Amino acid sequence: MQKWSQVRQGGGAKGYNFTRSALKPTPNDSTLLRVNPAHSTDQGGRFRRSMKIVILTYHSHHVLGSQYANNDHIAFAEDLDLITSAGYRIKSLDHIVTTLEARKRGFPKGGDQNFRYVGLTLDDGPVFDVEDFTHPIYGFQRSFLGVMRDFLTTPSGRKQPDLHATSFVIASPEARHVMESAFDEEYTFLSPGSLGDGWWEPAISSGLIAIGNHSWDHLHPALVDVAHSQRAHGDFRQVTTVEDADLQILQAARYIAGKTHGTAAPLFAYPFGHYNE
Repeated sequence: MQKWSQVRQGGGAKGYNFTRSALKPTPNDSTLLRVNPAHSTDQGGRFRRSMKIVILTYHSHHVLGSQYANNDHIAFAEDLDLITSAGYRIKSLDHIVTTLEARKRGFPKGGDQNFRYVGLTLDDGPVFDVEDFTHPIYGFQRSFLGVMRDFLTTPSGRKQPDLHATSFVIASPEARHVMESAFDEEYTFLSPGSLGDGWWEPAISSGLIAIGNHSWDHLHPALVDVAHSQRAHGDFRQVTTVEDADLQILQAARYIAGKTHGTAAPLFAYPFGHYNE
């Protein structure tokens, strides 16, 4: 499970907020679940009928083979068909957030109370989200954007007129540069330049992918220095002060906004799924 928040792109030391924490389900409300279906041990229950909203997450740098469980490009393509056949409608995260906020207030008369939505999210921001590439072992890989475009030409795709995904990117250029050469070969594949930011704005212009905030440097274990007062690595729960939150969230939001000329989505995904109250 991963908690989500909305962040403002400007402001001072408190230029972020968590007003969209409605996306964290309460104990009695299994409305939202964020999972990577390719890595789930409960693949038969990926789309349980009791769930009104499911948020799925994919990593375009997770290419360890040519099967559903070890290649997120294959999983992503298969899931688009599965989502549709299960009767879910794919919606943008912004639409889902708006729906959840309306649900908390009580739907207006005539509102859609029988929705069953899926939100698609992409993590960490490799260019493979939008550009095809050739893996040195497993060959050609269709980008997530390419998969979405292909899907829209199919009968199933024509049932998903609102097809959309949000890519949550890491802001720090220095951190991304280190990550490109320090990735975990047992989980991911990266190459020089694969975590660049030149593709962010064109992705938004495609109308199929939004760009969201995945922190300044992810507190990534491979980094010598991270933007944190205690130099915490690998545990985003250690972001407990306004100052550290500004370094990780607000600083990232401003950088991403600058690179996208203010067109990035005002959404934040916590690294590692770690959050605190």
